[in-house]
Amino acid sequence: MKPIELRTLIHTALNKKAGPQYGDILTAEPIPPVPGEPVRLRVQAPDPMGAIRTHLIEISEET
Repeated sequence: MKPIELRTLIHTALNKKAGPQYGDILTAEPIPPVPGEPVRLRVQAPDPMGAIRTHLIEISEET
């Protein structure tokens, strides 16, 4: 997956979870995978007031 595709995926998930006020992603760290569980990322982004918020984003494949 190209980096821009991953960034778009993270922005889409973050906007769906927390709303469109999160524009910048500061960090995106993978969480060690667990067999049978979705892939998870720990993402940090500033909220509209400037506070850094941490979000967990799961990526799973639809079957």
